[in-house]
Amino acid sequence: MYFYMFQRNLTSQKFNYEELSQSFGFKPNILDQLYNIPYLKIRKKIISTIRKTNPDIILVSECGYVSIVAVLYKILLRRKYKVISIIDDSYDMLTNNNQFSKKHELSEKILIPLFDNVINVEPRVVSFFQQKYGKGIYFPIIQDEQRIRNIYQSALPLSQQYIEQYGLQNKKIVLFVGRLVALKNIKLAIKTFNEIVPSNTSLVIVGNGEIENELKQLANNNSNIIFTGRLEGKFLYAWYNIAEIFILPSTQEAFGAVTNEALIGGCFCLISNKAGSNCLIKNGRNGYIFDPYNEIEFKTQLEKALEITPLRSYPLQIRENKMPYSYQYYINSVFQSIDK
Repeated sequence: MYFYMFQRNLTSQKFNYEELSQSFGFKPNILDQLYNIPYLKIRKKIISTIRKTNPDIILVSECGYVSIVAVLYKILLRRKYKVISIIDDSYDMLTNNNQFSKKHELSEKILIPLFDNVINVEPRVVSFFQQKYGKGIYFPIIQDEQRIRNIYQSALPLSQQYIEQYGLQNKKIVLFVGRLVALKNIKLAIKTFNEIVPSNTSLVIVGNGEIENELKQLANNNSNIIFTGRLEGKFLYAWYNIAEIFILPSTQEAFGAVTNEALIGGCFCLISNKAGSNCLIKNGRNGYIFDPYNEIEFKTQLEKALEITPLRSYPLQIRENKMPYSYQYYINSVFQSIDK
């Protein structure tokens, strides 16, 4: 298998590429220069890559320019490879007119019928695509739990350091991880904390973004609301060791890979019904699903979660994995579907 990446980082947010690449089980070919040249040259580069690798299957992301070139080249030159796209739309986005944009919606309508198959991240989306297009493979955005749990284990000393640094002994921790932007709906959590959460509970917000200052003003110096800034690697995973409850209150969320990370870390999760990752939640067993526009429902479920979730024990240890199925279970089903 050959891996080609357009760039080392997203334009919307930056990752520590050197640290991230240490977890790769492959060597990627980075094509940074493609973003600085005309589309005609990009097309030539994609086609030359297809000719050089002579693939049986091309996995593409969504319905962008690479997908268009791969499909048209196959059709016009009658190539025999399959084109399979990974499309992470949530069921809410597809059925409630909650797409990222009209352009996004139109590109899917044109290209999906031309793909040999699509990989979707939510079971309801798979059913929707199978009924509409006759294609769809289920694979949520998850990580190999054993690899992540090894990182959690190595991060335990840092977790203990956080507890001491922020004075979190004998407190229950509610955790949010993500960009601080409006659609993440973090105001709901802050407002709830200001109103009803007891003094022995803290809300930890990991991330940065365009409304960070606005959120800090809303928190109004509440000592039980902690902003850590953006964190990666073990500096992020150390918080999953500490938190009893993880929340994702987004009003729009294609999936939400953080839900998988939180469940692997043993967190009880409160996940928006607008987020695709709510498919990982078994209500009452590993979390609750709620309507992000219903403040009363969120308050009720948060209070219930705080009541049933035990305080962490000392010395700190990594907790039981709360994912409903293993990574191997999910990936095997993908291989079987592609083989068919």
